[in-house]
Amino acid sequence: KQMKQLIEYIVSNIVNHPESVVITETPSEDGSFTKYLIQVDPEDIGRVIGKQGKVIKSIRQIIRIAAIQKGTRAMVDLLEQDGTVKAEDNGQEEA
Repeated sequence: KQMKQLIEYIVSNIVNHPESVVITETPSEDGSFTKYLIQVDPEDIGRVIGKQGKVIKSIRQIIRIAAIQKGTRAMVDLLEQDGTVKAEDNGQEEA
């Protein structure tokens, strides 16, 4: 719950349309990690990704650190305009 709020807080402060920010929290089948899917206004996707993916990488890093402190694992993905998911680079689910 706190992780979802943290992601929502970070993303809402980056985008131009904070009212469009939706974070979906899904635990993995085996319960080993939690997946967070970020949905934003199509106009804001570029802002969330950032130049060369720096912003989304930073968000993932913050969430990974927060998860480690809680003794859990987390994965952050971004839903693209066309409905595809911009998943973490190499499919790593560690955090």
